[in-house]
Amino acid sequence: MMLLLRLLLLALIIFIVYRIISFAASPVRRLEFAKRGNRFYLIDDRKNVRMNLLVTYKGFLFEGEKYVHPVDNKTVSRILLWPTEPYDTKLMEADVRFLEESLKAVYPNSKIDWKKS
Repeated sequence: MMLLLRLLLLALIIFIVYRIISFAASPVRRLEFAKRGNRFYLIDDRKNVRMNLLVTYKGFLFEGEKYVHPVDNKTVSRILLWPTEPYDTKLMEADVRFLEESLKAVYPNSKIDWKKS
């Protein structure tokens, strides 16, 4: 009985440590902290060209849609970006250039367009 209780306690401790580590490593949580801290953070699955990307910069959240090249289905040819809160976003031209250069570093052959709100 005591051995079973010890194994159960050990399993509970391992589960709690696992949950804490998975919470700390969550990309969505990191994105929220970067948004609150007015820092740059990018969530993107570079291997999955069909998945949208999320970018936060200076407290603003942007969503981007990747479009693949018609001939080569593995290269991203165009990225369409838009702010999630379009009427609350106030960026300077230098901020827009920084966002575009950051995405160009990841996808060098892509054209970056902004969605009109």
